[in-house]
Amino acid sequence: MDMPHHLRTLPPEALDILRYFHTLKAPSAHADQIIEGAGLSDRGFGKAIRRLVTKSYLVMDGDQVYRLSDNGKRVVEELSNYDENAPEPEAEETPESDEPRFVTRHLVLVTPRVFQAGQPTNVLVGFDDADDDEIVKTASEVILRLNVLHGEPSEVKETSLVVENRAAHQVFEVTAGQFTQMRIRVQVCQIQDGVADNCSGFYANLPVGVGEVDSTLTAFGTNVLLREAPPQAVEAVTDEYDFE
Repeated sequence: MDMPHHLRTLPPEALDILRYFHTLKAPSAHADQIIEGAGLSDRGFGKAIRRLVTKSYLVMDGDQVYRLSDNGKRVVEELSNYDENAPEPEAEETPESDEPRFVTRHLVLVTPRVFQAGQPTNVLVGFDDADDDEIVKTASEVILRLNVLHGEPSEVKETSLVVENRAAHQVFEVTAGQFTQMRIRVQVCQIQDGVADNCSGFYANLPVGVGEVDSTLTAFGTNVLLREAPPQAVEAVTDEYDFE
């Protein structure tokens, strides 16, 4: 019996938390209780809880109290069934290191607090530094996409970005229209085997003014999952990508 793919993408600490919830009689537990019950360090708990909340398996139910969602209850049952029926590992079994590894990176959009109508303005789209427990050994290439509602570019603009462990970004030029508000949509797609896949993103609503406006910078962001590129793919990573 194989472990379901959506469980294999979770870090081991997250699986420990799900197994702990399977033993609970109550539907929710405090962070300290989870750390002790699952035998985790504070760092391991932080890594795991972010992933479980991002996937909507756990929801915040008060100050550091976490509760299983309906999806969370389902995956807890799936994991329990797997644990009960999984065969004993054999010597020739594929090493765990051969399984795809997914890491969490924080996708950010940096803009002025207020856009000036009709004025071309540069915005930054990219990634923060990787957390210590999300370090990768090989670089990956992604496509960054941006378009604007009530402004330009109204059509999607694309550029590529090589993602390693340090912060990296690209610059897009944005022009607000003659409106009081604009919406910037950002999407990231990972390039795998020459195909853009594993896409996710977010949007941000920004005020628009005329004349002198507040041009101090602000940032928006969300966590996205990237699949770590296999070692043999390192030489295939380029600075530019042919979108034709």
